[in-house]
Amino acid sequence: MKTIITLLTSWFVGLLFSALFAQTFTRITDQSYPIVSDSFPGGYPGAAWIDYNNDNLLDLFVNNDYLYKNEGNDNFSRNLTFKGRTQAITPPNVIGSGNSWADYDNDGDLDMFSASAKSFLFRNEGDETFTKITAGNIGDSIANRGWTCSWGDYDNDGNVDLLVVHPANFVPGTPIPNRLLHNDGPPDYTFTPVTGFHFTTQLAPYTVGTWSDYDLDSDIDLFIGSGPATGSPARDYLYKNLLKESGSADFERIVDSPIGTDLQDGQVWNLIDYDNDGDLDAFLTNYFAAPNRFYRNDNNSFTLITTGMELSGNGCLANTWGDFDNDGFLDVVITSEASNFFYRNNGDGTFTSISNAITISGNERGAVIGDYDNDGDLDLFIVGLPAARGLFRNDNDNGYNWKKLRLIGIESNKSAIGAVVKLKANINGTSMWQIREVSAQNSFNSMNSLIVHFGLREAVVIDSVIINWPSGIQQVLTDVSVNNHEEIEEAGSTDTEDKDTGFFETFKLEQNYPNPFNPSTTIKFVNHKFAFINLSVYDILGNKVKTLVNEEMQTGVHEIDFNAGDLASGIYFCQLMSKNYTNDKVNYSSIKKMIYLK
Repeated sequence: MKTIITLLTSWFVGLLFSALFAQTFTRITDQSYPIVSDSFPGGYPGAAWIDYNNDNLLDLFVNNDYLYKNEGNDNFSRNLTFKGRTQAITPPNVIGSGNSWADYDNDGDLDMFSASAKSFLFRNEGDETFTKITAGNIGDSIANRGWTCSWGDYDNDGNVDLLVVHPANFVPGTPIPNRLLHNDGPPDYTFTPVTGFHFTTQLAPYTVGTWSDYDLDSDIDLFIGSGPATGSPARDYLYKNLLKESGSADFERIVDSPIGTDLQDGQVWNLIDYDNDGDLDAFLTNYFAAPNRFYRNDNNSFTLITTGMELSGNGCLANTWGDFDNDGFLDVVITSEASNFFYRNNGDGTFTSISNAITISGNERGAVIGDYDNDGDLDLFIVGLPAARGLFRNDNDNGYNWKKLRLIGIESNKSAIGAVVKLKANINGTSMWQIREVSAQNSFNSMNSLIVHFGLREAVVIDSVIINWPSGIQQVLTDVSVNNHEEIEEAGSTDTEDKDTGFFETFKLEQNYPNPFNPSTTIKFVNHKFAFINLSVYDILGNKVKTLVNEEMQTGVHEIDFNAGDLASGIYFCQLMSKNYTNDKVNYSSIKKMIYLK
């Protein structure tokens, strides 16, 4: 009898465990929807989740000629004329066809660059149409031909630049090096080719280029997969940006073991913090000649780890990361020439393979993530050949909380590409930080939504959000609500427009004095508008140590004393915030560094 009870208990616990860790996607199959019934061309197309018309619904683009407007209720209508034609065409079967979206002219809507045997920039006109740019360096479709492309502001000047990755002998025409086009900014937003970097002079079978601040030093670095696809692995092309070290953008090839020395058949690099320890780990999908590689970052030293996601012999292409079950840890979808693989992050450094989570198989290419139905969990679209594609709605019902942030650059590029967001909340009894990075290329020839998403499990309030903008401005938000979508404008300028009145009002946070201090210092700020003011002090980890002001204040010059008392010596930050009365949004934020020396 005891044995039977033990067996039943084990069976029940196993059943409960399986149910708890299940992942539920519903494939959209209604053939009356063009997103389901359209026949895509062959080759290696990519996709992207983007809100091209600013209606707060994610639209879908699939290379090269398929733009789907989100109509709600799982339905999408195909924009037949978005490229300025009178009707859509079926693109030819081209081997490479990547895309990347960003607001290159900082006018408030997303533009698109499409790379292939002929590559083009399409400027969003804001009226459901796009204009093909055929003039200047950016309009040279033959010189810019490539496999895929990626927007990123590598010199932090507030304008996104463009990398077009060219795989030698994989795209028609004479092989050329990668093409780096510098955005010259206003008033004309023309582009100048940049030469002299290693990756703009060498011929190689480059695959996908990813801009990412892998060392979190506030400039974006460059990781380029280089899959020979010939059975002969080689080193990938990884570069550290020296902008912060030297004051000017330059790229030094990473030669450190193992990421800089391992032989790869590289497709896509992703830099993500899978273990929530505050640094970015690295995952690479490899084609047939090498297994996938997962490198854990231990204080800027990488270690190759084994997790069961190596998938040797599968010809892997995409890896794309998101917290699908909102438990506070990033999960991953991997595509290959045969099928797809879904791995749930267990939160303890291990992953569980969830079979049949995504009910398609065959030659799968790009996989992109975004919350297209705005219910707080991440949905998935996979593009492949010919039936290995599908829209999968995430139908998790575990009740876990979440947060979505859309960042709008002011000093930085409008799309906030390159911004790093850190969020602190209590997850399952532990206070921890999560990291997200705004990226315009993070899957195979594809990009996920620019809206950053965090899973929060049972957390009912977010302790802190720290946004490190490409401009160098750091913005800190505290006591942030959950289960909603919030737009955050870059703050830090002394002149900030009040969106309700259209007038410019002035706030200013001055440097504390004395600084360094022991134990007291004076913090001075100015507000020329009756406003709700919050003045708080944070430690170097973003923990709030003191709220000095949190009330409505009359206009004027204010001086507040801060006594550090028994706090430890070190660096602290003082933040001044002003909130808008009508919508409670932060309309001004400024931070000053303070040094406490006992």
